[in-house]
Amino acid sequence: MRLFSLFFLFTFSTIAWSQETVFQGRIELGRDLSSFAKHPPEKGTLYLLTGAAASIRLISEKPFAAEVEFVEGEWLGESELVSYKTILRFEGNPWADVVVDKKPRQGSETLIYPYRKFQVAALASGDGFRVIAVTSLF
Repeated sequence: MRLFSLFFLFTFSTIAWSQETVFQGRIELGRDLSSFAKHPPEKGTLYLLTGAAASIRLISEKPFAAEVEFVEGEWLGESELVSYKTILRFEGNPWADVVVDKKPRQGSETLIYPYRKFQVAALASGDGFRVIAVTSLF
């Protein structure tokens, strides 16, 4: 089942975003941002993460680079909400047509903008994650 999920993830993301990516290394599909509070992500491991863009900072246009403050929330009981944050880095010109710093009035179905919930396959790096593919937009 895990192999099928992995195959589907990479096939879908490659077709959906027309971006060729080859990854050889460790893949962890069962972790989320809250789990990193106890056990930090392993550098060089690919994770499947779901959350929302709290803010987006465009770093450069050519080559394109953007940092997204990525947030996931968790309810503790009925009255306490805890949030977990990390930085996602989108690097490379193909992301220029996907990541924007504010929601456009029209045509936002395929874009990542502040407060948008989405899922990514991202590679753990020093102080955040480098995005390899966007697998779902909610």
